[in-house]
Amino acid sequence: MNEITVDNQTMGYIKLFESYARTSVYECLENEEMVLFVVGERKLADIFKKHENIIADLKTKINKRILMAEFSSDLLTFIHNLFYRYDVKEIDLIWKDNITNVFIAIAPENIGKAIGKDSRNIKLMRDAIARYFKIKNVIIKQR
Repeated sequence: MNEITVDNQTMGYIKLFESYARTSVYECLENEEMVLFVVGERKLADIFKKHENIIADLKTKINKRILMAEFSSDLLTFIHNLFYRYDVKEIDLIWKDNITNVFIAIAPENIGKAIGKDSRNIKLMRDAIARYFKIKNVIIKQR
């Protein structure tokens, strides 16, 4: 898997998240616009029970969009968890020459949001997936 380095800013985000959520973070990735927190399987409901305004509170503190997703050891489930907010219609995994490419069909009105400005969102999601699974690309496709 990819080498993971965590800088002081990311450590601060993790510490802040864990203090609000009272649960540990599997992963924290960020880009210029957002911070993605990956938590354990079946943890989101517990987090929102403990702190129903956690996303708004974190957004105020961090000053970026906040995304949360549950980890899964199943690749398809993890991809679905990361992209659920974009209304996933279909996920295809294409293996060729020992390379896995992920093709995701989402609701047409959400394609721009899923890709993001300068492809920032899709790159962040790809990086999150690549931390745990051997994939090459994540491609948003039209249905």
